[in-house]
Amino acid sequence: MRQLTFGALAASFMTLHSQGAMAELEVKRWNPPGFSQPKGYVNVVTVKGNHKEIYLGGKAGLTAEDFVPEGLEAQAKLTYENIERALAAEGAKMTDVVEMMIFIVDLQKIDPEPAYQVVRDSFPEGFKPVSMVIGVSALADPRLLIEVNIKAVVPE
Repeated sequence: MRQLTFGALAASFMTLHSQGAMAELEVKRWNPPGFSQPKGYVNVVTVKGNHKEIYLGGKAGLTAEDFVPEGLEAQAKLTYENIERALAAEGAKMTDVVEMMIFIVDLQKIDPEPAYQVVRDSFPEGFKPVSMVIGVSALADPRLLIEVNIKAVVPE
């Protein structure tokens, strides 16, 4: 019977450990039977594998110079451009987003379709996140009509 030295044992452990760390990230996005088939999001996302989570809070249609465009559609477009820029800073893309919470001012009094269309256009087919839209009376900055929280995952 062959005996392993401490160095060989450590090398074997490191090889197994590093192979495990390199395991592929698996993200499953789907709508189980019996659920609606929405266009802009999915009902279930599961994440398996070694990953890093990225959280973006309160992304809005606000430039670095403190400019806020007029209207829900223009703010939604700028919001998602800001989300893309923030994700890129962490090495992520829109296709890495698994969850979003959208806050829209006076949702019950407006037509939110322009914002919903921006959301649908921001995520390619097969990469829709789970989503929640929440109507609020106001946001911290009274100029804002939409604000979004994001959770993304990327392989570690």
